[in-house]
Order: sequence, then structure tokens, then C-alpha cells
Amino acid sequence: MNSLRTQNQMLNCDAGMLYWSCLLSVCLWLRVSSAKADKWTADVPTTVAGLSGSCVVIPCTFHYPATGKTYSTFTGIWHAGNADSKILYHTNPSKISGVFNGRTSLIGDLHHNNCSLKISSLRASDTGQYMFRIEIDQLDKFSYGANKVSIQVKETAVQPNVSVEEELTSGKQVSATCAVSHSCPSDLPQVTWSHQGSSSGPSPPQDHGQWKLTSYNLTFTPSREDHNTRLNCTADFKGKTVTGYKTLKVKYPPYNVKVVTGPPVKENESVTLTCSSDSNPPATSYEWFSLNKTLLAKGSSYQLVKVSRHTEAISCTAVNTEGRNSSDPHHINVLYPPYNVKVVTGPPVKENESVTLTCSSDSNPPATSYEWFSLNKTLSAKGSSYQLMNVSRHTEAISCTAINTEGRNSSDPQKLNMLYPPDIKNESSCQSASSTVCVCIVDSNPPSEVKWFSPDSSKTFLSSRTEIKQSLSIFTLEAWLDFPDTVQCFASNSVGNSSITLKAPQNDMVLYIAVVSAVSVLLVVVGILVYAVRRHCGKRAVRHPAMQFKNADSEMKTTNKFDVETEEEKCCDEDVYTNSPDNNVYSNWGCEGNSPSSDNTLEDESV
Repeated sequence: MNSLRTQNQMLNCDAGMLYWSCLLSVCLWLRVSSAKADKWTADVPTTVAGLSGSCVVIPCTFHYPATGKTYSTFTGIWHAGNADSKILYHTNPSKISGVFNGRTSLIGDLHHNNCSLKISSLRASDTGQYMFRIEIDQLDKFSYGANKVSIQVKETAVQPNVSVEEELTSGKQVSATCAVSHSCPSDLPQVTWSHQGSSSGPSPPQDHGQWKLTSYNLTFTPSREDHNTRLNCTADFKGKTVTGYKTLKVKYPPYNVKVVTGPPVKENESVTLTCSSDSNPPATSYEWFSLNKTLLAKGSSYQLVKVSRHTEAISCTAVNTEGRNSSDPHHINVLYPPYNVKVVTGPPVKENESVTLTCSSDSNPPATSYEWFSLNKTLSAKGSSYQLMNVSRHTEAISCTAINTEGRNSSDPQKLNMLYPPDIKNESSCQSASSTVCVCIVDSNPPSEVKWFSPDSSKTFLSSRTEIKQSLSIFTLEAWLDFPDTVQCFASNSVGNSSITLKAPQNDMVLYIAVVSAVSVLLVVVGILVYAVRRHCGKRAVRHPAMQFKNADSEMKTTNKFDVETEEEKCCDEDVYTNSPDNNVYSNWGCEGNSPSSDNTLEDESV
């Protein structure tokens, strides 16, 4: 409770002190104002500066002895030096000196004691001292010679001040400010930025001594390319430009990551690789990867032992506080002698034409010289290409040798791919053994097609089989019967054609075997027919049994129930197999009413 009372007393004391302080300030102001109002005084700066071509404002306030009256008619005059000098400004424009005509204006209100003057399009000749004169109707006239102001004209403006964060991050938006000093708020300079972005401004001018400060803003997104570059702000004062800048510091992850291998290395030697990158801050760790993304090692360098032309590409990754990035896979620059040397012949050529051969190889560095050799190792020519004239199918194989600083190597002998028409070999012939076999041997490129013809070309035969051995094609025709005495082998390809007539020897064994086979088949057919007919007649005899049994004492006749059949049904055909004199061979006895004996009947059935 006592504490609260003490606080209230202190507050009351402070309020009292504030009241008396304010009252004292008002009294002093009234005393000073009253003192000024009783005298001819003016408040102007001793010096003002402006930029050539721009404008300048001279702030000015004046006082006069009012004597308790109100005056309405004022004439304001600015002139140089003294009253007899050139007039900068006059309420009556006709009295303004020619060099200032149209360039000066009174921006203050004389009725409110404001005599501020604006001079536009400053010139170097405007430099000098000036003073204000007031003429008050029904009071007096007065020149404030004791309050002169000196005008300075500068050819160069004050450099703009650029401010931005000390450390930026790539990809993160930021704002920058450009503060421009000027002497003419009504005629602001044109401000431009060196960086793309969203600009704004100007802000309201702020007093800064005799000059004004106007701010312009730029919002932009920095990138790694902006690191250590200037952010410029340029102010154009009607042709006079000044530029302020700030050097940007941008943080960004590693980029332009590379594997540095140094000079080329020979096969089976060792090499040390280094990982380099551009980043801010610098990379703090590195990783090494194979082509299939397998981690090989860590560190800014990596050593490979016994490299070869087959050593796979390697990449490295650089890491800093802002991120990580990887290089492209890098192949080691390994030096090795030529290998995989080949003779390149180009498209096939016809006989008697010319062909240009080229020697190709894989080597590092590339082969610098080439040599051409025949099949017996005779040197034929030098150079990366070799021309052969009037080539033929008999042109022998050729090889080439490639040479570089690391060694030399040779190709395999290369035969030319010659195109030529079919050439039927003399070894083509026909032979007979168990069958007739004709062989047609054709040498050609491309391979030939073969057709077989009879002597009059009325018949065509197909090859039984075909064998191809390089440029030789062997066509075989095999037949058993109905083979002509001669046969024609006709071979053709895209280049031409050829034919040969082969004599086919007759084979008696083949004919004998054919005749015997035909007779045998005929006999088998006849035998089958005879057997079939006899079986047929035998079955009829069984269906009509007529057996009689006699003995000495009595006679007994047994008749089958089939005997009731009509006479026509009992008789057999009389003309079947009748090659006996009485036309009854293989006939059924008893058909004419003569009953055969029991012996004959049994014999017939046995048959």
C-alpha cells in the first residue's frame, strides 16, 4: 500500500515538471518570435549546391517589423551581389535578367514569410552569391544583405548508395535499395538497375542536409553467376549519370564438377585423378563412383593402378553446405598402340575395275602411318589408302599395318569382294552306280542358281542337294529311271550365266532291276486274283453237299436240306477257268447231274 502511494506521488511530480517545462518552451518561442517579428531578418543557408543541368532549391524564410498591422501586397526579389546586380527573380517577370528568364520560380508564399527559390537548368555561370529583397506596400523595402547564400554548381552528382544483404543464397529472393542524393525533388533522376528483377520507387524524399535522399528498391533472385559481381544502380540526371554498386556474395552448391586426370598415361601405368568444382562455400567432401554408380572411394583425389584402354569411365561428386553435384563420367586418356586393324574394301567390285582400300584401326594417339603388304609379306605401298587397278578373282589377299607412337599392329589378310559370272568347272560330270548322279560345280560371286534341263529343254530337274564352300557351289542331281542320255546344267547370277552339257551313262543293272521288279509285282497280283477266285468257288461247294454212302447190303442216301433249292441255284458257272479240253477245269462236279464219288467230293473240299 505504501509502495503504491509512493508511485502515485512520483507520477504527480513528473506530470508537474512536464507542464512547467512545456510552458517555459512556449514562452521562449513567443519571446524569440516576437523578437524576430520586430526586426528585418532572414534564414537562409550560407551555401547550396546543385548539379549542372538539374535544379536547386534555396530554402528561405524572412521576417519584418509588423507593428501590429496586416499587409497584403508583397514584392519578392532575388538578385546577385547587391541591389544593382542582375536579378534572378522578381514578382514582375519583366524585370528578371535574361540569363535567368524562365529558369527561376518562387516556390514559397510571401504572405507566410516563405521566400524559397528554385533555379532550374543550372549552369556553371550560376555560381555566386545571392540575396533576398522584400518590398511591402505601405511598410517598407529591405534587402537581406547580411544573409547572403552562395550557390555552387557541380558537374558530377553524388554516387548512389546501394545496400543489400551481405550474404545471399542462390535461388532465394532478396531486396536491394538504392539511395540517390539530389538537389531538386521536383526533377528526380532516372534510376536503373544492372540486374533483372521487380523494381519499385521512388520513395518520398528525405532531408539530408541541403540535399534530398530518394530510395529505389529492387527485388530479385540471385544465382551462382551473380557471385562476386556488382549490383549497379545508375542515376541519370538529364544526361549526367552516376553509378553506385554493391559486390554480391552468393552461396551456391557445387557446379561444373570435373574429373582432372592430368597428362595422358600409358597402358599398365598408374594415374591419380582429382575432383574439381566451383562452389561457395568450397566443397568439403568428395566421392568417386564407377560407371554403374558403385562407390569406389572418398576424398579429393583417387589413384588408379595399371590402367588400360578398357578402364571404365569414372565420375566424382562434390559436396558443400548448399548441396551436392556430380561430374560426367570421365574416360582416362590412355595411350596404346593400334589394335583392331582392318582393311576396309567398300562395296563389291566387278572384275577389271579399280578399287581403293582403306586401313582402319583403333589407337591413341591415332595412327600416323600405314603400310600395305601382299600375302607373302612384300611391301606394296604406304599411306592410309591403297588403290588396286584391274582387279580379278585371282587378286591375292592384302593386309595393312597401322603405326603410332606407342607401336604397330597388322590386320588379317583381306580378300577382295569380287563380283564375277558363273564359271562351271571341268570336274562337273555324271556317273552311274546304283543310280545316276550328276554333279555341277560352279565358281561365282554372288552364288549362282542352277537349273537342270533335258537335251531338248522340255524337262526340268531339281537339284537333290546343294553345297556352298566359299565361292564354290556344288549342285547334285540324282535319278533312278527315265533319265536322258545327256543333261544340261545352267548356272546364273546377277553378273552373268553359263551352261554345260553332261553325258549321263546308261546303267544296265538299273534296267534289269526295274524289269525284275515289274515282273515280280505282276506275278503277285495274278496269284492274289487266282486265290480269291478259288476261295469263292470253294465256299459254294460247301453250301451244296451231296454225299451218298453205299455198302454191300443196303443203300442209304443222305441229302442236305439245301437240296430243296432250285436247279438254277445248284449249278455253277461253267465258263470259269475252263482251260481244259472239256471246259470243266476247276468246275464243281455234279452240276450236270453226275454226282461225284465221295472220294472226289472230299478231294474237292480239301482243295
